[in-house]
Amino acid sequence: MEDEKINTLNKQQELIGVAARSDVHAQGLWHETFHFWLLKKEQDTVYLYFQLRSRSKKDFPSMFDITAAGHLLSNEKPSDGVREIEEELGFSIPFQDLSFAGIIQDEIHTPQLIDREFCHVYLYVSQETHLNVHLQKEEVAGLYRTKVQDAYRLLTGHCDRIQIEGFEVDATGERHEQMRWIGLHDVVPHEAAYYQKLFHAIDQILSQ
Repeated sequence: MEDEKINTLNKQQELIGVAARSDVHAQGLWHETFHFWLLKKEQDTVYLYFQLRSRSKKDFPSMFDITAAGHLLSNEKPSDGVREIEEELGFSIPFQDLSFAGIIQDEIHTPQLIDREFCHVYLYVSQETHLNVHLQKEEVAGLYRTKVQDAYRLLTGHCDRIQIEGFEVDATGERHEQMRWIGLHDVVPHEAAYYQKLFHAIDQILSQ
């Protein structure tokens, strides 16, 4: 995975080269990713879903993150990113059924990496009664949800913690339903501006 070839871009989103994923993160090179956020409407309540990253992940293990996401390889278009949904969550959604939220710039800096992304962000509002989810255990340890307004309050710094509900899968594949309280320190540290743009897009789509 660290040897995957990824397009590198300048700050104007212009293609300037190709590099290995490990070099992209080590050198802080701008690159493209696919972000998928799942929402579910139940009567008058809309929920936003987060994946719980596997504890074996190299970066941000056991933290909550985008429903499904991944790097776009050098030969891929944003529409190819739907493979991440099927790989990580185990169900398929046609690309044309997704709502485009825009390309959102995001940077994450840690002692281990400098992650500079142009994120192609897509939303999907599910009307299904039950989601038929099969998690990719190497990547995803669980799937949780919370009300959109609660997610907004936490991720934009308007509250210290929120309650989420969902399930985790243990080493034997058994699913455990549970409720948890989480704070901002439990979530992968995307920029505040990323979340502001995300929730603006969610508001626009829900008001249609």
